[in-house]
Amino acid sequence: MPALAPTGLPLTAGAAAGVLLFLTALPALIAPEQFLQDDSYFYLQIAHNLAAGHGSTFHDITPTNGYHPLWMVGSVAAALLSGGDRNATLHLVVALQVLLAAGVGLLFYRLARRMDLALPLAGLAVILSYLLGTGLYGSEAHLNALLLVGGMLSLWQALQRDLPGWWFATGVLLGLAVLARLDNLFVAAALCGCATVCDRSRGLRSILVRASLSAVGGAVVVAPYLALNWAQYGHLMPISGAIKSTFPAFDFELDRLGAMGLLAAPFGIVSLGIGLAFDRDPERRVIWLGLGLGVVLHALYVVGYTDHYTFWAWYYVSGVLAAGLAAAWLPGWLMAHSGAARAAAVRTLVVTATFAILLFGAGRAWLKAFNPIELGPVAVDVQINEYRWPEEFAVWMRQHLPADSVVAVIDWPGALAWYSGLRILPLDGLVNDFRYNDDLLAEGATHYLCSHGVTHFFGLMDDGHGTRDVAIQAPLYRRPAGALPLREERIVVRVRDVVSRPAEALPFVLWQVDCPRG
Repeated sequence: MPALAPTGLPLTAGAAAGVLLFLTALPALIAPEQFLQDDSYFYLQIAHNLAAGHGSTFHDITPTNGYHPLWMVGSVAAALLSGGDRNATLHLVVALQVLLAAGVGLLFYRLARRMDLALPLAGLAVILSYLLGTGLYGSEAHLNALLLVGGMLSLWQALQRDLPGWWFATGVLLGLAVLARLDNLFVAAALCGCATVCDRSRGLRSILVRASLSAVGGAVVVAPYLALNWAQYGHLMPISGAIKSTFPAFDFELDRLGAMGLLAAPFGIVSLGIGLAFDRDPERRVIWLGLGLGVVLHALYVVGYTDHYTFWAWYYVSGVLAAGLAAAWLPGWLMAHSGAARAAAVRTLVVTATFAILLFGAGRAWLKAFNPIELGPVAVDVQINEYRWPEEFAVWMRQHLPADSVVAVIDWPGALAWYSGLRILPLDGLVNDFRYNDDLLAEGATHYLCSHGVTHFFGLMDDGHGTRDVAIQAPLYRRPAGALPLREERIVVRVRDVVSRPAEALPFVLWQVDCPRG
């Protein structure tokens, strides 16, 4: 019998998996700009302003709390270490997130071993291919995954040892996970809730002690953030979350989950099914039921109480973790309920699927970074990075617009700000502040923009005509704030005329804004 690695596979297979994971991470380390999506630049732009002493602002027009706070610490550290060099910051951020992904892998392996799951490598393949080979870099996803897995590992210790310190530590770690991504509140509350009532034979006092310790641990880290929000902005919630939320108005729309949500969220149901019907181990059931319930509640919130771009992959870290745990547990259950021959076939099938996932992740990462890839006479040209034109257009803006230009934009503010070095005012309000919405309504769109030095407007020209009145909305209230008049003769440039892949660019146009005198 060949020597086995701790993953439950032959050592050679474990080594091969390690090589594939390294190859998955390498392209992002070499070409990080190919792996960041527009929203990820929100963190980096604000972090550079913080590092430069300008405070928490995206554009020096309004302050903002429109981000999940914990990852901003890592982003500011990268900005400080780079000395303001934006290219160096990108490389530092990606290197840090690769290290965080490695930490996720180590903690997940330890959790899987503690839970006695048969094939941890299958779960690792799912989670690390997601973290290393996709467009998650620059976002909070890697830190989010690390803290959620760390919280579940601490919860496992609390369930086994039932010591006050472990319940408090679990609350702290899951509270930090909430600061890493605020909608982790669903998962954190569900895990702690299921854990505190898992063994009712200990009596009501034990349940209250567990609940109190975990709640106090969470409050220790979350309460100061909420208090700071209230003191600085008059609201507990960050502006980005307030704009995206429609609560209490419920409007079910499944498409809000996007492709990743539709793939990951069902594993919340799978996790609940395992805990309710298949796995009778009382401690594992807490993890299955708590994680599954949290994933399902979060998905229901997204489809019913949000109205914004919730299709991005970083929304669904908890669902991917549920998928990873299911992938590590299901093979063992299937093998235990099969004869020897079928068990061997199941193992072979799972190992094959695991390496297929790893190969797919590595291949996709290299295509994202270096597409098209030429291998001798063979060229592999698969369009994975569809929207890279904003970075290219931002460079054009830096080269052709005055350095003191202020550009109001309806989309792509992150990449435009990062690569142009100009002040970009996003009209969606996600990285402005609450007062922006009140002032916009009070002053009207044209007066507000002109009084804050806006010189250009970047938006769509769907009808092919450059003379138009663009309706501006106060995004928090979803109320019209007037219209910005634009004239065709004031068009500076059409995006498709200056980017190298015009067919991929949407019909965006840059106008010069005419402000009324006096």
